[in-house]
Amino acid sequence: MHRKAIVHVVTKSRMKSDAFSIEIDLIEHLSEKYGIKNVIFYKGEGIEYQDMLSKLEKFGILLYNYTNRDDLKEKIQEVNNEYEIVFVDTPMELLVNVVNEVRTDLWLALSDSPDIFRDKYLQRRLIQEHDNKLWIRFISLTPDKIDLDSIESKVGYPCIIKPTDGLQSSGVVKIHNRDELQSYLDHYQDFHDRLKSRWVDSKNLIIEEFIDGQLYSVDYFVNHEWEVMLSPAVKVWLARDIWVKDYANISRVLTEKTVDDLKWKRLKHFVKSTIQATGIRNTFVHHEFKLNSKWELKTIELNGRIGGWRLELLYRAYGINLYEFIINKSIKVPKIKKSNIAVNIYATCRWELDSFNQELLHKIHKRKSVFSIFLEEKCVWKEVWLTQDGFVKLGTIKLEHENYDEIRKDYRYIKKHYRDLLEIDTQQGWIKIFKSLKKIFKK
Repeated sequence: MHRKAIVHVVTKSRMKSDAFSIEIDLIEHLSEKYGIKNVIFYKGEGIEYQDMLSKLEKFGILLYNYTNRDDLKEKIQEVNNEYEIVFVDTPMELLVNVVNEVRTDLWLALSDSPDIFRDKYLQRRLIQEHDNKLWIRFISLTPDKIDLDSIESKVGYPCIIKPTDGLQSSGVVKIHNRDELQSYLDHYQDFHDRLKSRWVDSKNLIIEEFIDGQLYSVDYFVNHEWEVMLSPAVKVWLARDIWVKDYANISRVLTEKTVDDLKWKRLKHFVKSTIQATGIRNTFVHHEFKLNSKWELKTIELNGRIGGWRLELLYRAYGINLYEFIINKSIKVPKIKKSNIAVNIYATCRWELDSFNQELLHKIHKRKSVFSIFLEEKCVWKEVWLTQDGFVKLGTIKLEHENYDEIRKDYRYIKKHYRDLLEIDTQQGWIKIFKSLKKIFKK
């Protein structure tokens, strides 16, 4: 029998990110603890970072670059001749379908509906058909065949409209009334053309009822026999809690207080029901859901991958390495060690970010629970797209403390001063919007 191996498929830009350094640390931990071989494939020319290559080689991690999908499959087959590949992983949403093709070639078990992570309508339909307790109102249609009266009677306002296949929440908009819905549809073709330039060509939309309540996420691994290894749930404080013009915030929160909101047995039953409905297996799942005012759990979205921030958040708070779920189904969830909050800064519109307030950053860094500030300086002075096109992550402020009151106090300090943290050239932003509008009206 060959030694076992796990293949990770990423992009070259991913390997330059803060998230990738976290992934590498936990991949190394997996190698040391289980003696499993980890192989990383990335698209693009040979990577030029000798320090990274040396570090990976030290821990026996193999590194290959590939040029296209066929080249990737061919090289993975070569690895499979030497090792028994037990799993093919990706943290990239765009690569989920590619990874499923590779798993098929390796005769690894796939979900009953492999396209489920790229098709929001399919997710909704399968869940509804399986269990009416998990059900929400929704319809699927194309922009040229929308009946506003039918939408109002079947779904109502407020509602959420989004493409069935999108990228980074692309095109996801909360609609409050008929005028807003009509405006969305009037501008959809322009948005669709931009989305098409990002390799997504779908004219199908899904319109669903807005689920009010507290947002959570949970990560789990489903093996080929549909057994579930479940992580603790993470509470999500949304952009509406900290909002400065078009630079939004989504904070991921793990504390004893947030964990106690959800009963473990109930959460596990909810997850298992979702898996039974969708036939998901041999994959990681990032499951976003809400706890509504009736104390019902309702799925927002399922993604077939895990990413850096979730790996780090759960590892620092609990000591859980999510990668272990692949090969160890007996892992028990321990008690929380330290409260963790990841304050993620996102740009969502056409404003110009001149710089970050360095004096304020220094003060934030000196707070008791703040242990890391990572900023994407490359985003400064660059235009970012409208929220309909998704969002750009500008950085993360990470907090950790054994004392809940301390971490909460520091979070409130960041929230209070968030407006001053981002130095935004609003005048340049308005000029660019005005020029864009002139082009549209000329057409």
